[in-house]
Amino acid sequence: MWWVLIAFLVGLAVAIPLLVRSRHRRAWWDDLASAEEEVAWFARSLIPELRLTGSVEAAAGGWAVAASRVTAADDHLTVLEASAPDESAQARAAALRDAVRSGRVRMEALRESSTAETMSRDLDAVAADLEAALTPPSPAA
Repeated sequence: MWWVLIAFLVGLAVAIPLLVRSRHRRAWWDDLASAEEEVAWFARSLIPELRLTGSVEAAAGGWAVAASRVTAADDHLTVLEASAPDESAQARAAALRDAVRSGRVRMEALRESSTAETMSRDLDAVAADLEAALTPPSPAA
């Protein structure tokens, strides 16, 4: 009878940390999915809206309003990279963070270097880079 109780306690001692670890991993992946939604918003909603403004000045004004949300996504991805459960998750968070950071820097530069003729092309390039980061890498064969 004592063996059954000891086996149960040992099983419990092993199962509880595994369950906690599993929940932490699931929460991390849920956070990453939320961050990916923000990156998708940047690429698929914000940039097309800025493109429709028709002028560099109006796009710069729209960017000024939305920049804090993009910065928050950058910060969130930085935290996720640091707390990633494994190397592939860390690489995914870093790739998204780098794309957001690069996009943010390029958006700031657009205010000074874009013209009415180049604005659409410049915005499309930022969106394309974000979309490329959103596409998960294919698994190695």
